[in-house]
Amino acid sequence: MHKAIDRLIFVIKNALAENPALVALVTFSLSVLLISLVGLFVDHRSLNGELVWAKPCKFSTSLAIYGATLIWFGRYLTTHKKFFKRISMASLLGTIVELGAIITQVIRGTSSHFNTSTAFDHAIFITIVLAIMPVAFSLIALFVMLLREKNLPRTIGLSLQWGVFLTIIGLIPGFLMLNIHPVASIKLPYLGWSASSGDLRVAHFLGIHALQVLPFTGLLVESLGKRLSSLHKHIIIKNVALIYLELICLLTWQALRLESVAGPSALTLRVAMLVGTLQTILIWYSLKSSSKESPKANFIFFQKPIALLGFVEILLKK
Repeated sequence: MHKAIDRLIFVIKNALAENPALVALVTFSLSVLLISLVGLFVDHRSLNGELVWAKPCKFSTSLAIYGATLIWFGRYLTTHKKFFKRISMASLLGTIVELGAIITQVIRGTSSHFNTSTAFDHAIFITIVLAIMPVAFSLIALFVMLLREKNLPRTIGLSLQWGVFLTIIGLIPGFLMLNIHPVASIKLPYLGWSASSGDLRVAHFLGIHALQVLPFTGLLVESLGKRLSSLHKHIIIKNVALIYLELICLLTWQALRLESVAGPSALTLRVAMLVGTLQTILIWYSLKSSSKESPKANFIFFQKPIALLGFVEILLKK
């Protein structure tokens, strides 16, 4: 027990020395989470069928995980540490403003997102939208830094690059929600997603947590696949990433058709089966041709599906 505590203290001290802004982000988010959990127990007000403290609870949890993930990512950035600290500060400011605005609306007993009923409510919603921008731009900057990083471990590095790339893709449904407000007459428990109509929050949620899922996949492949070649490890990560991308696109398309994730139509199921079949063929082709290829460390070596991004990477490295 003492060793675990000493290890935790060491990790915190090291993170504080490396990137105090991200430590502050995690600390602030966890503080809001603690306040929100207390609020869930002592304040039983509800809004639109959901306890008012549920939203800050969910957002603070997500942002705390986001900050902790970036702290871990920072271990692999050896040539852009100063710039990484700057974007971390931007993420901290965005987090403080966003959670502060959400808490303000909770105290007032009204909704924070898509609320334009009064001038003040509209201003709060615009503030939240603007607060998201530093976080979004930080991810784009991080993706560029990872592409340019020369000292990334081969397998883990590839999973980090894919994780950030898919998270950026996952932001797109979130921005689409600015014009397509989710309406839910029946909601899924706790998540609050619509069980009666299309909801872009499903694709958005899946997308933004690629930041954790893909790196975890890389760690899993690296630890359990010691007998696999670098090329086969890369094939696994690439195919997991492509499946993840296909799910984000499928869920976004489903939501734009006003179809609930809880009740997929026959068309959605047919498209899912078609995509699954094509993905299976692609996996089989990748494994079959792997003996003829040499392993590469770059993010972009998925041949045809994202060749355009390979061109972007070449430009960035010049």
